[in-house]
Amino acid sequence: MTSAYVLITAIVILGGLIAVLGDRLGSKIGKARLTLFGLRPRQTAQLVTVLTGTLIALSTLGILFALSKSLRQGVFDLDRILKEKREVESELARVKQQRNQVERELSVARSEQTTVEGRLQQINQNFARARSQLKTISNQARTLQEDIKTLLAERQQLVRQKNDLSQQIARFQEQLKVKDRALSEQDQKIARQTEILKQRQTRLQELEKQQRLLQGKIDEQDRLIGQLDKSISDKDQSLKSKEEQLKELESQQAFLKREVEVLEDYYQTYQELRERRIAIVRGQVLSFAAVRIVDPNAVVGAIDRLLSQANRTAISATQPSNEEVRERVVKITKAQVEQLMAQIKDGRDYVVRILSAGNYVQGEKEVRVFADVALNQKVFEQNDIIATISVDSVEAKELTETDLQNRLDILLSASQFRARRSGIVGDIQVEDGRIKKILNFIEQLSQSKDVPDEIKAIASETAYTAGPLKLRLVALKDSKILFSTY
Repeated sequence: MTSAYVLITAIVILGGLIAVLGDRLGSKIGKARLTLFGLRPRQTAQLVTVLTGTLIALSTLGILFALSKSLRQGVFDLDRILKEKREVESELARVKQQRNQVERELSVARSEQTTVEGRLQQINQNFARARSQLKTISNQARTLQEDIKTLLAERQQLVRQKNDLSQQIARFQEQLKVKDRALSEQDQKIARQTEILKQRQTRLQELEKQQRLLQGKIDEQDRLIGQLDKSISDKDQSLKSKEEQLKELESQQAFLKREVEVLEDYYQTYQELRERRIAIVRGQVLSFAAVRIVDPNAVVGAIDRLLSQANRTAISATQPSNEEVRERVVKITKAQVEQLMAQIKDGRDYVVRILSAGNYVQGEKEVRVFADVALNQKVFEQNDIIATISVDSVEAKELTETDLQNRLDILLSASQFRARRSGIVGDIQVEDGRIKKILNFIEQLSQSKDVPDEIKAIASETAYTAGPLKLRLVALKDSKILFSTY
């Protein structure tokens, strides 16, 4: 590859030099206006240029042919090389064909070899099986010979046993004759026993006949006894029924007796109630408080404070003239206290009320109470409507101040009813609780020129179960506020 680069470089340089020389020579000839072969100077210059180009081509080919053997062979021996190539290719094709034929023959030979090997293997296996069978037969023959020897020995032993058995049979036949004689004697005895058995059988039949007669009599007696048992059972059933009726009457008598005692107690209580004024009514709240138990150990103290307050309320109601009473008047069961403790010790806000369990008059020494627990949760939002009353415009002109006050009482009663029903257990009041607010509202109603068509009681602030529920009275006309207690 390096020689080719050098050759090309030399050709390029030589061609350039010859071209320069030809150009110089042509220029000089042209300038000198020389002539060759009688040609004109211009034609002479052209001839020199042609000769120079020819010289370049010849020098190039000469250098290539001189330095490259393959080029010389390619130019001068190309036809011979192509002919040899065609001959070699045809020879190669013939060789390939022969090789393919040889490969096919080799494949056939290999398949035949495989078949022959398979047959040979099968023959070997058959030969091995034959040898194995021969060995097995030989073993069996030896075994049969041993068995024959054993059988011959056993035959001799059996012959000896046969002789022994023949002797035993002879002895047994002699013994059999003796047994036959004994059996004949036994047959005679059996015949005599059979005669006796027939006689006893006849006697047994007679006894069975007598037994059937006796069994008939016994069945008749059993039937009579069954009738008597049934009669006795009926009598017992009737007696039990009478006893049950008697017990029922006795229980009714005891119940009526208790009813009479209860009625007498009620009558006595009624007489006492008529004679004395009721101090505490059933369901009256003696104390209440909103509690939240954070520390479980504080639950006992909270319940004790509620009961103490209820005790003071009960004493002031039942014994107003005796201010020195210090004993506990209110009574509550231990189970109720434990239940109350279990309800309120979970850390949530509760409203606990201590209520009277009955009606009690002045002078009572004991007041039974029970506890009521409710979650202290939000009941009314601010500006929630609690109750509403309508005012007719025609009737409003004729309403007196007393009538307006009665209407407001109805509104407040409805508000209180709804509040209690919704869960409010604390105080219910109008605004800050001063009566002046209500009086001013009534005065505004009576003096207003614009007669309201409805009056509403709304919550002036958020109210919880523990209360208080603060009401705001609002007078409206055409849904517009005229005035209120605010």
